[in-house]
Amino acid sequence: MKMNSAFLFYSAMRYILFFSDVIIPLTCDTVNIIVLAPQNPSQRMFSLNKIRPGVEIGIDYVRRCHLLPELNISVKFVDTNFSSRLAPIRAMQLMERKQAHLFLGPVYDYSLAPVARYAPHWAVPIISPGGFAHDFKTNRGKEYATLTRIGPAFESTADFIGKIIQAQNWSRAILIYQGYGQKFVFPRFCFLAASAYIYHFQRDRYKHIAKQDFHIYIPNKESYDSLLRNRIGKKYSVVVLCASADSVREIMIKAHELNFDNGEYVFLNIDLFSSKEDSEKPWYRENDTTERNQKAKKAYEALMTVTLRKPTSPEYRNFSEEVKKRAGNDSFAYGEDEVNSFVGAFHDAVILYALALNETLANNRSITNGTEITHRMWNRTFEGELFQAIT
Repeated sequence: MKMNSAFLFYSAMRYILFFSDVIIPLTCDTVNIIVLAPQNPSQRMFSLNKIRPGVEIGIDYVRRCHLLPELNISVKFVDTNFSSRLAPIRAMQLMERKQAHLFLGPVYDYSLAPVARYAPHWAVPIISPGGFAHDFKTNRGKEYATLTRIGPAFESTADFIGKIIQAQNWSRAILIYQGYGQKFVFPRFCFLAASAYIYHFQRDRYKHIAKQDFHIYIPNKESYDSLLRNRIGKKYSVVVLCASADSVREIMIKAHELNFDNGEYVFLNIDLFSSKEDSEKPWYRENDTTERNQKAKKAYEALMTVTLRKPTSPEYRNFSEEVKKRAGNDSFAYGEDEVNSFVGAFHDAVILYALALNETLANNRSITNGTEITHRMWNRTFEGELFQAIT
């Protein structure tokens, strides 16, 4: 059999990794995993170059712990080109050749949705750290029957914020969002976040907090001065923000200038994926004046940021070092960048699937019974090598 240099065979670990377009026919003794993610831009948090080491390390863990002792594992990394049209086409092409037992990804909601709609027809499980929009939960049984989300869904974040507001007996909250805010994660991130928050806060348990005009979209022709004076003013005491870091900073500087940081207002900022470096001094800009930086610093005392906890355990540090080591031989290297949560999620997705498949096979069910495998992944926890994963 003729293979190119991208084909790697690890006989000691008894599994096969495929990085090219090699055909992988389905066999009863091999698990075929398809990773769907964009190749470019390589700086994207869930680009193939970044998540590939996490998947490989996850497979190492599965083999080392003998989670699937009778099976080989093959992996194919497929470029979705960050496209909502190309992702389902790639998935269909693979299924025409009967090449997939599992899809890992896509992460981008608009790419994930069509693939996850077709996956039940193929009886193929799909695991994604994406699927942030609340539709993936509300329509799970009807449209996304084999989808397992392992990321921080927006409805969970909205519920967390609602509980904070209720616990403090705050009232009259308003959401200010920027449709394309935080596009470093993916475009329309804050638009989808806002949609989930609006849906969640207009339910009965939070209706006393969010009135009819709960949300304000930015940017528009209205200045931040007018926005704070006329749209918030004395009507609201809690302001929930989802916007770019620079927009949040400008809003907070203006809030300081208008004395909105006097203790009568609370600002909650949704910033799930900022880096550790950006989180330490979010108010500071090297190219801004000392006066404005000091205003921002003071204003941020009235700002509570909701973000993901960044693991600090020795296991995660070892994992991060191994990820960077493996990525160093690729065209993209991490350098000083931290290993983000998407990489860890792809790692844990491999383990989660292996656990569910092991149980399925132990109950004399087939490796192609995607519905059975999926149901064994839902609503469970496990202690991974990195951190506790919850689905």
